[in-house]
Amino acid sequence: MRQTDEDREAQFVKARAGRTGQNESAVLEALVEERFEQRLAELYRMYQQGDISLGYLAEQLGMTTWHAYHLLEERGLRTANV
Repeated sequence: MRQTDEDREAQFVKARAGRTGQNESAVLEALVEERFEQRLAELYRMYQQGDISLGYLAEQLGMTTWHAYHLLEERGLRTANV
């Protein structure tokens, strides 16, 4: 029987939960947060290089431009790419 991506992901979450002592929900929440932070860093780098706009950065993160602006400000990141 072939293992699906979903099966592999479930095994990964269970293994991490076992290693860390966290429940599976906490592991999933941490994984989502890690991925969000990775994506934000990736998009912010592109934004600072002038490759994308703040609006595009926001859209890719599933938020409004206003929310993206405040997210960057809260983290002490520059909000102007000039």
